[in-house]
Amino acid sequence: MTLKGKKNHYNVKLLKGYGFSVKLQDSKLVLTNGKNPFSESQEKEEWFITNLPYEKIILSGKGYVGVN
Repeated sequence: MTLKGKKNHYNVKLLKGYGFSVKLQDSKLVLTNGKNPFSESQEKEEWFITNLPYEKIILSGKGYVGVN
């Protein structure tokens, strides 16, 4: 995950695994990575569109893209 206030030098976000999601909620883009099979945890990031540090978002696996 990229820390808030820091910029990823690759400018690409990879969401992978089972259960990833990309959704728009409260004027923010919410990126949730797939479930980790070892800890059942999911990484989650929220960004205002104007502050999004990524140029591309790559989706791999089974998940959804939605608007709430």
